[in-house]
Amino acid sequence: MELQTLITTTEIQTRPYQQRIISRAVDLFTGHALRSILIESPTGSGKTVMGLLIARALQERLGLRVGWVAMRRYLLDQAEAENRRLGINVAMKLVSMFDRQPPTGLDLLVVDEAQHDAAQSMAVLHQTIRPRFILGLSATPFRADKVKLCFDSVIKDAGIHHLIQEGYLSRFDHYTLPSWSPEAFVGAYLRNREKWGRSIVYFHTLEQCHRADTLLRASGVRSEIVDGTSDREKQLDAFKAGKVDVISNCMMLAEGFDCPQLRTVFCRPSGKSLTVQMAGRVLRLHPDEPIKQIVQSVGTKWPFGRTATPANQYVWTEGEWRSLEANPLINQVSMRVMKALARTNVELPEFVRKRSGWLRRREKYESAND
Repeated sequence: MELQTLITTTEIQTRPYQQRIISRAVDLFTGHALRSILIESPTGSGKTVMGLLIARALQERLGLRVGWVAMRRYLLDQAEAENRRLGINVAMKLVSMFDRQPPTGLDLLVVDEAQHDAAQSMAVLHQTIRPRFILGLSATPFRADKVKLCFDSVIKDAGIHHLIQEGYLSRFDHYTLPSWSPEAFVGAYLRNREKWGRSIVYFHTLEQCHRADTLLRASGVRSEIVDGTSDREKQLDAFKAGKVDVISNCMMLAEGFDCPQLRTVFCRPSGKSLTVQMAGRVLRLHPDEPIKQIVQSVGTKWPFGRTATPANQYVWTEGEWRSLEANPLINQVSMRVMKALARTNVELPEFVRKRSGWLRRREKYESAND
């Protein structure tokens, strides 16, 4: 069955970049005899849908037996629910990375959140099942040395900035706090409680989560902590229903958490990979939340503005949020200066050129290993 014909049998209206990625993956598997492919696409871009359609296409063409693999049970349940709801109807087995007796006889493994593919448990799973093909799905495979070497090819298409510009992900405002701690977060939240709406906050430790939770509850905020022992499903259902205002966590909600009604994410200081994971939670579209909000602090290793341009930027100073939007006159002067510079041929000294290249390589290395 041709890909377009297959899509018409489902409830899906694929986006142009999804069609390109799906077609490329199917072609690489069937026409180029590649064994493993990683799809790198942002949170909210529809990776699960793309993975399911690729699996269905390969199942139709090659008669493959499919296994869907993830670290956590809720990711497996989400994939199966999407498979049924959208009418894709891939015949597949759900496989946990930690299964002691995983099913055998599978030809294609689709690995959700494939940045974990380098883990020992996944290696054991590969050895046990020995699939013919492996398809990885990930929004943040920045540990290039460990992850991308596990795959024969990596498919990228549209990044976060492009998807925002095209209207597939939400626009956002960016806020910068002067410091980061449970007390700094709670102070900022309580000063503008109505402004933030439903919020997720990320801390480095569970102790910090409890400190913030105690302060929030003392001020009448409906607060929860999601950790490895809590009833995650019940807590998230209450959050989505508007019965919980704030959820604190370390990184439990950095993957597989979808809540389009989420308005604000408060990100702990982190490098590129974790920052993109945290901030990506808030970028799903919702008609009641046209502009989402991302809050970081001074000194974070990766301000999210490096990944995508915010609609507006604000910084907390002198007791209020102040916009960083430049004066129109300054914009005009800056534009004239940039045009003048564009017409100027500048030859940098050799030692400056060498140092600039060294700094770029160092920055790339540090961001990849954060």
